[in-house]
Amino acid sequence: MSMMRTTFGSPHFTFSIAIIGGGFTGAALAAQLMRNSGGKISVAIIEKGTQLGRGVAYGTACVDHLLNVRARNMSAYPDDPGHFLTWAQDNYEPRANADDYLPRQVYGRYVASLLQQEIELHPSQLEHFKDEAVSIARVGNKAEVRLRSGKILLADKVVLALGNFPPGDPRFPGMTAESRRYVSDPWAAGALTDVAQDKKVLLVGSGLTSVDVAIALWKQGFDGTIHTLSRRGLLPQRHRATSPWPQFWDEKSPRTTRGLLRLIRSQVESAQAHGSEWRAVIDSLRPFTQEIWRSLPRGEQRRFLRHARPYWEVHRHRVAPEIGNLLESQMRNGRIETHAGRVIEYGEDRNSADVTYRERKTGELVSLRVDSVINCTGPEVDCRKINNPLLTDLLRQKLVRPDPLFLGFDTSDYGALIDASGEPSDFLYAVGPSRKGSLWEATAVPEIRDQVAELAALLLAGCERIDSAAREEETKPVLLK
Repeated sequence: MSMMRTTFGSPHFTFSIAIIGGGFTGAALAAQLMRNSGGKISVAIIEKGTQLGRGVAYGTACVDHLLNVRARNMSAYPDDPGHFLTWAQDNYEPRANADDYLPRQVYGRYVASLLQQEIELHPSQLEHFKDEAVSIARVGNKAEVRLRSGKILLADKVVLALGNFPPGDPRFPGMTAESRRYVSDPWAAGALTDVAQDKKVLLVGSGLTSVDVAIALWKQGFDGTIHTLSRRGLLPQRHRATSPWPQFWDEKSPRTTRGLLRLIRSQVESAQAHGSEWRAVIDSLRPFTQEIWRSLPRGEQRRFLRHARPYWEVHRHRVAPEIGNLLESQMRNGRIETHAGRVIEYGEDRNSADVTYRERKTGELVSLRVDSVINCTGPEVDCRKINNPLLTDLLRQKLVRPDPLFLGFDTSDYGALIDASGEPSDFLYAVGPSRKGSLWEATAVPEIRDQVAELAALLLAGCERIDSAAREEETKPVLLK
């Protein structure tokens, strides 16, 4: 489906749609496009990794890393809710049921299989470039995507499906470039190999990243003590079966952070009185979370981020019951110790690292002496801070801008990237976690698959209009003078 030609020594490849990023988001979008286009468009995926559909989350080699969502809710297709469960029963475990939390690497296989199935049906419709995009420019009526290898792709539309940005790196006072006992990116190749031999490890951050790192360390034989340090010392809550709670948020509900918290607390009290609990109340909000976020004035969104975000995260983004049981057991045995506070100073010598933090409740300075310190603060969200040639180029050209809350890119309601002057692009789009500023919940599969389906429909309609215009131009009569 793609055409290649060479101009001035540089190979040009032409596609309908170019997708930059081949993790879950990019692979799911490509599968949707191919599934619904009837073989009429060509798709390029630019992903330097060899395996599509995995990304960091689903490319894990640790079988103990489990999904945080039940199998019943993990279909990649909004119009086929049981798709993943059926696949898992056919390809992984016949006894898998809808309430299981399956290994994330199994889900990676599932996503890859979606793409493979579409490729087999339309073998010339998709091309994977194991490469890196370094710039995008508008050339005539096409987008020109330059790759690090020197190849050039021309496309009608380009989608940034970058997934989560790499981890943010909090440089603590006293830390230098020579600090050897600090791991800035726990998912870099071999980053945890030596740490697994330590006796005391400090994880800076206590969210889902720290849980994944702890599990990976235990899988590699770590038998020492894990300390976690975060501003509030909160660990993710666990999933537990509950009876559904009725919808209670509507257009008359409060439009302030404080009002929403009061409303949620009152619903939790009512749920408990009826034999249910807070999980059912939080889950009942899930279909409306993006609508609730958009209903809040900007100032209230900022207030939520400043005061309520950590509490929302640990209650909304929960861990599988098996993981929750493991964490509880390790805490009882003294193998996990949690701390709440802010790092004040970092130092290290040949044998250990010393971290001093101000304790949240007392304000006192506390020192921890550990063998290694691992950054578990989670992905960076401010696109201005990402060391990536493509993002640097897009910002320099003013083709994109950060959203007002610096949670990702500024986008329109349908995912078009908004440039520095405030205009939505007609050829450049974003999908996935980088739209968190406008959607808030944009990291879990149930939310991303809806984004993907909506954008796929929009892109296909756009490509159809382009094709119609091209055919009309070709059939215009030539007027001879």
